[in-house]
Amino acid sequence: MLEDIQQAEALDLLDPMRAPQLRSLLMESLSDRFMRQIAFVLFQRMRHSVQLLSCINNVISHEMAISAMPEVMLAGVSELAPLRGRMLLAIDGDLIGAMVDALCGATTAQPFERYELSVLETRIGKQMIDLSLSTIAETLTPLVQMDLTPIAYENATGMLAIADNQDWMIAVTGIFETALGSGTIKLIAPFTAFEPLEAKFTSQSGLLGGRSEDVDWINAIENLAEATPVELRFELARAVVSLAIFESVVPGSVLPFTLWRHAVAVSGETDLFRADYGQDDGYVCCRIKAMEEEGDASMSEQKSRVNMSEKLVESDRVEFERIQAHPRGAQAISTRNVLDRLQVSLSVELGRTQITVKDLRALRHGQILALDRTVDEPLTIFANGQKMAYGEVVAVANDRYGIRVTALVEDEEQDAGGAT
Repeated sequence: MLEDIQQAEALDLLDPMRAPQLRSLLMESLSDRFMRQIAFVLFQRMRHSVQLLSCINNVISHEMAISAMPEVMLAGVSELAPLRGRMLLAIDGDLIGAMVDALCGATTAQPFERYELSVLETRIGKQMIDLSLSTIAETLTPLVQMDLTPIAYENATGMLAIADNQDWMIAVTGIFETALGSGTIKLIAPFTAFEPLEAKFTSQSGLLGGRSEDVDWINAIENLAEATPVELRFELARAVVSLAIFESVVPGSVLPFTLWRHAVAVSGETDLFRADYGQDDGYVCCRIKAMEEEGDASMSEQKSRVNMSEKLVESDRVEFERIQAHPRGAQAISTRNVLDRLQVSLSVELGRTQITVKDLRALRHGQILALDRTVDEPLTIFANGQKMAYGEVVAVANDRYGIRVTALVEDEEQDAGGAT
């Protein structure tokens, strides 16, 4: 792919514009509350119905936050002392106009395209900004005492700036509706200014309604835990053999396994717990056993056990030779040397089952799991994770048991295909 591209731009994975956006738990928890209080205060002072339709929270760059401002608006800027930085609150000109129309006795909306605010609208807009900032300060009082009295008002978006263009901003947008029109109130503040309050909110959220945990996040994880399946396979034995022995396996061969006293539940490549195995209603079942330190050690030993009866070929020094063309029909490499050195991991599987993450966390000692195998089905033998053959338990010697291969997977598939 890349060789066809003449020029490629380097990708900076730490670029904040490409990084996942931040979240403000503080504003997510409080913004809807103070926007509703703003609506109530405006109704009290203006004697005109004001309703909050929705409240939107996000964390965006300073440039994007300013560019999202309405063309006609009035904004108030206030210091965030004792926090660092400044806060900007802007009210849409349409919302200000609707409030002024109501104060002047209008009963029906007169839609028109607004290009600027009148003197009266600017005056009323400043009062609305003062009331809104005062309401926000009261909402934040349990965390920090703040005086959000505006230090400046501005009605030109090109004159608005409270931080560097690359800074992250907390942006809260409330959409309000009145009988004579609708509009927005936007709140913008630097994310870094509220970081101390974020930490304080997390530890003392009981002051703000008792939300010490992200309930939505926890519920989402719980739902995923209920819906996400985990496949468990139960193994009875493992062994490591040379590739030469592996290739010589035929039906009737007895593989160098030693059966374990307990089955081992495996997910992926991780041993999870041990289990006794038996049957119920014709199906193989496993009863979970509590893990013990001794049991953990024995499992680890079993997992890495190698059949010591097979001696590995001693390593010889290998010299690199210049590559030359092979004559047709000539043997490419010394297969005996290679096949004896390479090893294949074998495992015997008793059966499998699927449970959810939630049920896996709730497993207890003595609980029984039914597997997907009936008692008259053969055991499954895997080689390096691939299904290789089927087998049965046979007695070897001295009360030891092994696994005899009854059929190779390829043979079974061919027989099944012929039968159909």
